[in-house]
Amino acid sequence: MKRSAESSTALLVDPPMEPKLIYPEPLLDSTELLALIQGTTFFAANRLGDLMPPGAPHIGLFRQDTRFLSQLELIINGQKPLVLSSTAVDAHNSRVELTVRGGSVPGENLDLPVNTVYVHREQLLGSDHFYDVLEIESFHDEEVTLTVELRFAADFMDIFQVRGLLRGKSGEYFKPEAEGQRVQFRYKGLDERSRLTELCFEPQPQPLNGSRAVWQCRLKPHGRTRLAMTVSMMAGEPSKPLPALDIAPTFEEVHAKAATKHQHWDQNCTRFQSDNEIFDVLLQTSTEDFYALRMPEPAGTTIAAGVPWFAALFGRDSLLASYETLVLDPGIARGTLQVLARYQGRERNDERDEDPGKILHERRTSEMTATHEVAFGRSYASVDSTPLFLILACEYFRWTGDEALLQELKEPIRAATHWVLDYGDLDGDGLIEYCRRNPKGLFNQGWKDSSDANRHSDGSIAQPPIALIEVQGYAMRALSVVSELLSLLGEEELGSRAATRAEELKKLIEKRFWMQDREYYAMALDCDKAPLRVDGSNPGHLLFSRAISRERAQQTAKRLLSEGLFAGWGIRTLSSSESYFNPMSYHCGSVWPHDNAVIGYGMARYGLHDEACIVFQALYDAALYFRDYRLPELFCGVERQLKAGPVHYPVSCSPQAWAAGAPFLLLTGLLGIRPSAERGELAIIDPCLPPFLNQLRIDNLKIGSSRLALEFERRGERTNCNIADIQGEKLKISVVFASAARGCVS
Repeated sequence: MKRSAESSTALLVDPPMEPKLIYPEPLLDSTELLALIQGTTFFAANRLGDLMPPGAPHIGLFRQDTRFLSQLELIINGQKPLVLSSTAVDAHNSRVELTVRGGSVPGENLDLPVNTVYVHREQLLGSDHFYDVLEIESFHDEEVTLTVELRFAADFMDIFQVRGLLRGKSGEYFKPEAEGQRVQFRYKGLDERSRLTELCFEPQPQPLNGSRAVWQCRLKPHGRTRLAMTVSMMAGEPSKPLPALDIAPTFEEVHAKAATKHQHWDQNCTRFQSDNEIFDVLLQTSTEDFYALRMPEPAGTTIAAGVPWFAALFGRDSLLASYETLVLDPGIARGTLQVLARYQGRERNDERDEDPGKILHERRTSEMTATHEVAFGRSYASVDSTPLFLILACEYFRWTGDEALLQELKEPIRAATHWVLDYGDLDGDGLIEYCRRNPKGLFNQGWKDSSDANRHSDGSIAQPPIALIEVQGYAMRALSVVSELLSLLGEEELGSRAATRAEELKKLIEKRFWMQDREYYAMALDCDKAPLRVDGSNPGHLLFSRAISRERAQQTAKRLLSEGLFAGWGIRTLSSSESYFNPMSYHCGSVWPHDNAVIGYGMARYGLHDEACIVFQALYDAALYFRDYRLPELFCGVERQLKAGPVHYPVSCSPQAWAAGAPFLLLTGLLGIRPSAERGELAIIDPCLPPFLNQLRIDNLKIGSSRLALEFERRGERTNCNIADIQGEKLKISVVFASAARGCVS
């Protein structure tokens, strides 16, 4: 049975007012939001489970970059209930425990004592449905009358509008229609797509209109009642009416289906158990975040970048997050490689910054991208996604020995290699540069992509084409490792060319970027090939790429942990000694967990375990101050102080994929896990537990078709590794300790 989603009698109304800049209550930052996620659909609310104030940034029920519900407010007896506890049970389900405020009851000759009416609020998110269920129980000895009200609105704002981009125009808003137990909101965008939000209530509210549902509940002594709202979301095809709306599945059906999927995910993942319960919870939170951020695509399932601003496909983010989590589940990387191969560049297109073989930067499906008001509908504006694609493909093969996927990706790997060799160097100097071709696109196209991220020491903005230091490292490593894959694929000539270019890049990094007087690498070269003589975190990624000598690695690590760059909670993006340092900026002084993880992993690969442990300890300490020990996208680079936690960044994404992956990557590096599944081998090189762990057991670790259990235990200065169990095909395992491994880079 289906219901009609269109109505010929609907009236046009004025668009909802733009959100004001002054709110009637403090706006929670993203680390305090109650967030439910299912790929590109998410619900971000305050601790009460409300979307308040109406239309505020950070909050809403979103699907495919459109806000389908912009207000949801629970009122009981004219007041907001008090929050007793607020918990995200898992990625899709939250529970909020409330109590009705005491005082006089409107229309009744009764003063309601405090803490006598209990409200259990459960919210559940599906891919295109949202459920809000209230179970109200009275513990009063007398009959109680409650007026329960839900206020609601749908503004259908594009995510870029919600973020603050002034638009000055909109499509057609239709008058909300209330009939029976349902209310419908409809909007026809400037992209000629119709969008629908339908609210269905049980039992029938009295009254019900386009802005609120009201129930009059009479509870007998110790009585109970249940009220429920189901929200359905739909977006049609351009210039076509909305199809009939399916009857929504029940709360119980969605809950049961979600539980089954979650159980399958949990059983497939690697499991970690240590002697530190807090760390175990931190890893479980990160695991849950990856489950929540999974994003199905026709070619496979990949990972969305983060909530609320980046619940979409991002090449760089998905690739790095997939690399971080090879130890958790190589299947994440498999899906990411397949999806990005499907969207790989096919032509030269200036509007999208596209070239043949180039890997996608960002893909959006919202109204403003469809109308080209912003340039991110299908954008290739990242200079590093393509080498990272090659790096991930090679590392995935080492973990899995998956020859079938290798053959499937043969042409994408060839094309990506050709991009690095033939398109990445814009001026023929041997380096990889970027320069945007669409004026609406990103000015900066590395991972630090804010407009002010790349500056000279005097604060002046570096002009493109820009050659970033970390990108040279990525490209060098990509060409070096892909040369072996290309030989396996019968592309010896291209593989030889890639290997030669990798050696040339390695020399150019040293020649063009090393600053002898500062004993550090320049952040980038500008259009005049002038170095950006500032201390940033970028050179730390050369450790990840293994693009420099051990001596240079030691010098780089020393600078990264120096007073200006190291904030105590992690390595800053920019040193506090620089003139334009700002700890509250996005990329000019903040601390990013993934940035630290990439650097710390690289330190460990160079045998710099003490330095890597400092980085891991700092991030672990910071995580203790965030809800569920969840590392956010970034936090402010304010110096660590006694009796104070890290300073939150006001619009940081949380959960965010590559932040969630940070502890897994650091563990992989410090434990020295080096698989070669294609050869049936696993090496554990100089394992080292971080300072906050003495014991760690890893179960269901996937190397090729084998499943392993490993036990690590600290004994004095040394961490021992024991192979507790192995299932599947035989695997040759070697454990090499510090005396033989120190200084070895593979």
